[in-house]
Amino acid sequence: MAQPYAPLIAQMLQDFQGQRLESAQRMAQSILRINPKDLVALQIYGLSLAMQNRVAEAVPPLAKASELDPKNVELLANLAKAQHGAHLYQEASASYEKLNRALPNNAQILTDMGTSYAKSRHYEKASVCYDRAIELQGNYFLAWSNRGNLLADQGFPAQAVASYEKALNLNPEYAEAWTNLGNAFFDLGRFDDARLAHERALAINSQYGEAWSNYGNSLLELKQGEGALKSYQTAYGLVPQHPFLLGQLLNAFANNCDWECSEPMMLKALEAVTQAKPAIAPFICLQTPASLAIQKQCAQTYIRERIFHGDPKPFVGEPYNAQRKIRIGYFSSDFKEHPVGILMENLIRLHDRSQFEVYGFFLNPKSGDALESRLTESFDKTVDLFGLNDQDAQRLVLETPLDIAIDLNGHTASARTGLFARKVAPIQINYLGYAGTSGANFYQYIIADSVAIPPAHQEHYTEKVLYLPNSFFPVDTLISPQEFGPMPTRASQQLPENGFVFACFNNAYKISSQVFDIWMNLLKETPGSVLWLSKHSQTAMKNLQEAAIQHGVDAARLVFAARVPGRKDHLSRLRLADLFLDTRYFNAHATAADALWAGVPVLTVMGDTFASRVAASQLTALGLAEMIVDSEAAYFEKALYLGNHPDVAQALKTQLKQNRDLAPLFNTQQYVKDLESLYRQVLQD
Repeated sequence: MAQPYAPLIAQMLQDFQGQRLESAQRMAQSILRINPKDLVALQIYGLSLAMQNRVAEAVPPLAKASELDPKNVELLANLAKAQHGAHLYQEASASYEKLNRALPNNAQILTDMGTSYAKSRHYEKASVCYDRAIELQGNYFLAWSNRGNLLADQGFPAQAVASYEKALNLNPEYAEAWTNLGNAFFDLGRFDDARLAHERALAINSQYGEAWSNYGNSLLELKQGEGALKSYQTAYGLVPQHPFLLGQLLNAFANNCDWECSEPMMLKALEAVTQAKPAIAPFICLQTPASLAIQKQCAQTYIRERIFHGDPKPFVGEPYNAQRKIRIGYFSSDFKEHPVGILMENLIRLHDRSQFEVYGFFLNPKSGDALESRLTESFDKTVDLFGLNDQDAQRLVLETPLDIAIDLNGHTASARTGLFARKVAPIQINYLGYAGTSGANFYQYIIADSVAIPPAHQEHYTEKVLYLPNSFFPVDTLISPQEFGPMPTRASQQLPENGFVFACFNNAYKISSQVFDIWMNLLKETPGSVLWLSKHSQTAMKNLQEAAIQHGVDAARLVFAARVPGRKDHLSRLRLADLFLDTRYFNAHATAADALWAGVPVLTVMGDTFASRVAASQLTALGLAEMIVDSEAAYFEKALYLGNHPDVAQALKTQLKQNRDLAPLFNTQQYVKDLESLYRQVLQD
């Protein structure tokens, strides 16, 4: 019997077949108002929405249709695809299971089912699906490619490479496998191979936004910042919602001091973070005005999106035995000529070997530099984890049972957060490398002090805070001021013979337009003064010079520091500065400590986040709390006063040098004793 609305159905089908999707959708809705159970209308309604990229809206009508006609395998397949596209991975897996029972031994269905299981992090089930699909159809390139994705997600990049290469042998024109191969190379530290793989993907599909984003990451590691920026811009124009791309683009602009582009993006990124969207990586978030609550949300979103871990499980391993030495493991990708490596060198040497065994776990490829060699000799034992997947790395760590594992990376480059998610010690601590919460439930503690993290701020950390009595920051004191040698001439550093020298050796991404405005006003109101900065990229320096001119300041009053041969040379020349001007949201950390050790006062505005309170932590432990202010207005007034009263600035230098010998900031031996007390404390709790 013909339906009374048969003409509507005919028109709906005609519109759908003619790709007039909005019209087909409206006709289907009209039919469903007459008969909510019309199978054809439900299917056309769902498919029309899905084909308009309104996938989440497509799921309910397709699900209802499938309930009404459960034996319709085509309908079930469409439902499963829609559920997967709407990120309803568990529901999609269940639909694919039904489809697999209806059409067993189908390699495509098994591959799609495996992908849904992988997305919901049911990795073992996914692996079974892929293996069965390959067993049934060994030349099915998509099964090999998706199996590579599964291996990469689990921290097996080398095995993923082999799977991608098999897929590409079968179908060399599959762009997605090329860019995923590039990502696996990236995880192995093979950045040039990664670049080449992404270029192959883009040669196949120049509109592949995800590949452009991945290409940018590779170029960034290869120190090709301009190329990385262009890649991120292209990617953002194609796939603006791609996870963490907005943050990468923001960071690229910030590294160039291109505030006209970076600051609007910053507002957009922070808004996305408040909605728990994967917009910006945690380390990049530190350089923004983000509150502690937003920084915590950012870190938790990153952990959710990028680091697989289940509910926290008790550590299974050798328990702590008070009759033996305490075994401490420090994990870092920066045990080389890097601020973290420099800061850790003296600390490692000073550990009490009568009570502690100290192990170094190297996460980076060997650099061959002198500091790496000295650190290798300082540890009781070193273990090279670079290139190992998380499972094998964990197995190797457990061969040397640790009581405490300390992550010196946090959310910085080359971190191995996934390794800590697997648990490598009964106690895991977030320390030094990242000035913020990990957002994870597998670090029990974070080390700080009451200035860096006041007790009232603890709610914004997923870790329990361990408090050192003075600054948490382990300042490098290996080169004594007496070893600095003669003061270099101003001319040797391209500084004028006379005039007040304001300095800031922070990275370019830490310099905001607001703090630069203050600096330019200082130069205008301090005759003959200059601003001494680190040597940034050519683009960043050009942008800073142009910004100075826009403020009515001669660009020549910005002096960019030339490279010097070694650390001793850098510390020695720092003494030429009269005042170190800190940055607002992301303080000077190692650079502040260097300035203070060289005898240069640091002026800082104490913010509300860990990253914006580090300089204040150091100054408090040095007995120079008068150099900590609470507003940008006070910052300007203090700097202006010192700039126009060089005798007062010189007296401050004299006071600093006196405090340097007495205050706890530079007492590294006491610092290590205090740190060891914390380690004993957590083992006894």
